[in-house]
Amino acid sequence: MRQVVGYDRFVGEFAYRQLTELYRALRLYVNCFQPSMKLQTKQREGSKVHRTYDQAQTPLQRLLASGELAADKHQELVRVTHALDPLRLLHQLEHLQKALWQHATTPSPSTERTPPASTLPFSVQLCSEEQVPAEGITASHPSLLKKERRRKYQKSGRPHDWRTREDPFEGLWEQITSWLVANPERTGVDIFHELQRLYPGRYRPTQVRTDTSGHAEDTSTPTRDF
Repeated sequence: MRQVVGYDRFVGEFAYRQLTELYRALRLYVNCFQPSMKLQTKQREGSKVHRTYDQAQTPLQRLLASGELAADKHQELVRVTHALDPLRLLHQLEHLQKALWQHATTPSPSTERTPPASTLPFSVQLCSEEQVPAEGITASHPSLLKKERRRKYQKSGRPHDWRTREDPFEGLWEQITSWLVANPERTGVDIFHELQRLYPGRYRPTQVRTDTSGHAEDTSTPTRDF
């Protein structure tokens, strides 16, 4: 939101009211006309990570595609969106930004100015030639999309017993364990160097943990993550 309201400090009731009017316009602009891409998959191959994103959609388009809305509400949102003029909405958003900046407090008393004692209201009717609700889009139903997202990513309750990438030491843990049983004072770095010697080319030096000085960590507590 810093790109919208800036980095100034706003104090007082009039600044609060003007910020509310700005957010009323911004909510419509972002939900109806600001598309974004959501991450679908992420796959690691060595040091590279390949990410796949879905098609760019606005929050409203995602809500309509969720299938959670009743038919009449679906038609109402589509009608309101088609009635809005994005250029008029953006123009009014800019006016509301300038009105908010008039309420910004100044760090120096010598440059202090008196903020306006009135609020520039947002009018959705100025953004459309048709009759639309005063708030443009009601704020009750977009929460359905949040519920769907939470339901998709909520924890299943099962223990996290799977890996997000391949185990580089798969098939070697019995050998590593035997080394530690025979010689408990061996460190993880020492064992890693031993694996590098036994399996040339399989392990990279960058797989060893490093401390803040850039030197290989020498810890007496061996772990399963070298």
